[in-house]
Amino acid sequence: MKERIYSFDLIRAICAWIIVINHYGFSCMMSPTYANLEPVVYHANGSWGEITVVAVFFMISGASLYYNHKQVTFHDLPKFYWSRFKGIFPMFYMLWLFLYYQKVLDHQSFFYTGSVKSLILTLFGMDGYFAYKFPTNYYIIGEWFLGGLIFLYILYPLLALGMRKCRWVVTAIIALAFASLYFTHYFVITEDRNLIVCIANMWIGMLFMEYREFFSKTIFAIIFGVLALIFVFVAVPIPNTITMMIMAFGILLVLNKIAAAVMRPAPIGRFISWTASLSYPIFLLQHIVMDQVLSIYQGRELGHFEEFLLLILTFVLIYIFSVVLVILNKHLVNSKPFKWIGEKVSK
Repeated sequence: MKERIYSFDLIRAICAWIIVINHYGFSCMMSPTYANLEPVVYHANGSWGEITVVAVFFMISGASLYYNHKQVTFHDLPKFYWSRFKGIFPMFYMLWLFLYYQKVLDHQSFFYTGSVKSLILTLFGMDGYFAYKFPTNYYIIGEWFLGGLIFLYILYPLLALGMRKCRWVVTAIIALAFASLYFTHYFVITEDRNLIVCIANMWIGMLFMEYREFFSKTIFAIIFGVLALIFVFVAVPIPNTITMMIMAFGILLVLNKIAAAVMRPAPIGRFISWTASLSYPIFLLQHIVMDQVLSIYQGRELGHFEEFLLLILTFVLIYIFSVVLVILNKHLVNSKPFKWIGEKVSK
């Protein structure tokens, strides 16, 4: 059994916290009666959540996958994809079906948006990622990153093969594809959500894992950490996707370096690891919970102190519902049908 890398827990937990705070601040900014929380939404070179922290999440996903599944052979593919399916879709379906059922009752129609095609996208977890192309959809939960993550999981075995066999050739191809985005557009989707950018972030995480001992040197954490700090406060005349990657890599290196000290106190370490284990349901639930909490105070004036108290309440509720979702998911994936499928794909 592989040793657990606790710095990954710290990175996942902090990503989850920042995403919630970022989206909470954005929701408050959308109301003219709420105090402005712009600093937790934007930095000098972009958005904290939508651009920067999602890049960190893709990087740590690549590093974690490469650590646990360095070699995925053709024979391993069914087992690998089944494992990824269990990690994503049962929780997604349980939460989405509950909310979809409420929408159907409210509208008295299974296809209340009038689009059947969009419902098919939803069932594959892609409605958020393709919302720019299909704005009439059944996008209720999750984030655009869910679709990006699914694509990356599908492509991972090929990326892992490239890392083992010809990593610098693949690195050059990804770098050229990334650079080409500034000369032509392969997709209408925004650059930070472009699949090439998502692949580049995952690849950086895989390279970090392959050369973890080298990148764990203090000098790299200082260099990239300082660059990330500069980019927080100083707008630079380079594309946001580049500053985002540099900031994300800096955050990853700094957190990787300080993780041992931060998590050494047992209560703190346990809480961070627990939060990391809930990071996916937190991502799924965050918008739903914060929108419902803030809707109670719709039309009222809220200052920073009131917003802080509601943020604490939002976090408490997100944690509670995340635990419930994880418990339900555990029972589902341990059910006889899931075990039967697992036995079949493991042969």
